[in-house]
Amino acid sequence: MRDQDFAWLAEHGPELYREYAGKWIAVREGKIIGVGDTATEAAEKARSKAEDGDFILEAVDAEADVIYYGCA
Repeated sequence: MRDQDFAWLAEHGPELYREYAGKWIAVREGKIIGVGDTATEAAEKARSKAEDGDFILEAVDAEADVIYYGCA
């Protein structure tokens, strides 16, 4: 699943940046399941949809290179 989500993030980067610039997003199975001003906020929202904690957190920033995953 993570490989598919990494590919999804790369493929949709420009549109994600236009919509979520400056935010954190949580992604699972090619869907955004949490959005927040901080990684913690996005993860908390995502946990209501992915109780197993299996999702990727991404800072939507033109200069960010860090992706967090396995954030149970």
